[in-house]
Parts: sequence; C-alpha cells; structure tokens
Amino acid sequence: MVNDVFLVPSFQRKIEKIIKNKKEKEIIYKLINKVRNLGKNALKILDVRDQYLLCEMKVKRPPYRLYVMVDQSKDIFYIVDWEHKQKQEKVINELRKKLYTALKFGMDKIFI
Repeated sequence: MVNDVFLVPSFQRKIEKIIKNKKEKEIIYKLINKVRNLGKNALKILDVRDQYLLCEMKVKRPPYRLYVMVDQSKDIFYIVDWEHKQKQEKVINELRKKLYTALKFGMDKIFI
C-alpha cells in the first residue's frame, strides 16, 4: 500500500539548499520512499497529540534525522524537517510546539 506523503513548504526550501550535496539528497529521497511504502512501520514515534504523531527516521552515517508528522485521521504523512543529530533536542522541541498548534488550526496552516 502506498501512503500519501507531502513535503511542507519550509522543508522544500531546505531541500533546495541541500541540492549541492547529492549524497544527502539521495538519503532523503530513500527515506521518503520508505515512508511512502511502509508507512508508520518505518517511523519511531516521539510524541502523540490526539490524531497527530511526531515521528523520526534515523540515519546512522551521516548521523541525521528525518522528522515526520502524521495525521492519523486522514493517514497523511508530512515531511517537516531534516537535521543533524546534534540539533535533535532543539528540533524536537520546536516541532512539538508546532504539533500543539496543529491541534488548534490544522496541519495545513502551520508549515507555510
């Protein structure tokens, strides 16, 4: 089963900057395909709020994390960030705040 996966606009801008580094870009696309094919089974859940999940996918070498928010009611996956492991706690805290905002306004309104 193929799942719906959307790249949020802020993440798309980030990917455009990464285009210079082909290896990172290839890793990101492999992870996105993995989410598309395996869905929630490919993710590690970090936080849950109502119908929304905050999840991550790990890459060991280089040590990066791909962050994904899942709307369980619609079964839609939003790719929201790609960051080095050193910034992991900061990114997770920022995404948790956005997850709480998603409860009020919906996922479509928070990642412009």
